[in-house]
Amino acid sequence: MLAEVLIFTAMMAVFLCLNYLIFAFGGHWFFYQYLGPKIPHRRILENDASSGQIRKEKQRSFQTQTIFMAFALVIYALYQAGYTQIYTNLDERGYFYFAVSVLIMHQLHDAYFYWTHRLMHQWSPLQKYHFVHHESAPPTPYSSLSFHPVEAFIQGLYWILISLILPIHVFWLFAFYSFMFYINMWGHTSYEFWHKDLLTHKILKHLNTPTHHNIHHKYHKANFSIYYNFWDKFCGTNHPEYENHYRAVKAKTEQYKTSRLLKMMKL
Repeated sequence: MLAEVLIFTAMMAVFLCLNYLIFAFGGHWFFYQYLGPKIPHRRILENDASSGQIRKEKQRSFQTQTIFMAFALVIYALYQAGYTQIYTNLDERGYFYFAVSVLIMHQLHDAYFYWTHRLMHQWSPLQKYHFVHHESAPPTPYSSLSFHPVEAFIQGLYWILISLILPIHVFWLFAFYSFMFYINMWGHTSYEFWHKDLLTHKILKHLNTPTHHNIHHKYHKANFSIYYNFWDKFCGTNHPEYENHYRAVKAKTEQYKTSRLLKMMKL
């Protein structure tokens, strides 16, 4: 039994470290060292994070991942004791449920994140813990897991709840964590890649953008959602300047494209 726990712990450590290397270190290198200098017209916030800020973000991310590791061990213990809804055999529930279950998990996390995030802003006992994350201004990919231990506990609690209430294949617990980290990394970059007409598109307008979360870090209020804009729209918590900021960023991009095209035509 001890050997199995040690093997699981080692696997989780590798998994968490790989995700951080890919999405935090990799994201920062890609956007701020490799691609960023070539696309200044896509920049959302102009100021750069200090080396001190990035150092704090790395330290806090290590604390967060330690807490996430503890939650993983709790889930493992609950699974071994037969208390979770986690399953490993695809034939147990079929491929259709396998596909649908992750969509349910996704929507539940979208709601969980919105309401816990909003609570941490609007309920004074939690504000001081959450505003540790808001020391990341402007945000960077390293900000994705830069939490106070209390906030890390709140974010990690979702995984225990989902494993207890929703029949979910073990694959999705790992895959969805990576997807969540990926989206979180995008939200904490200072570059906007969505189309200029996204806000008026029939379907795409429901998606969140890096601008949406950058505005949240700039003003420290409103814009509480993560994947979609449903909850912010429904509850009236989108920042009033969000759409103006988005259009201003995209206007810079369009101006750059036009200038580049004119230069090419002159040649």
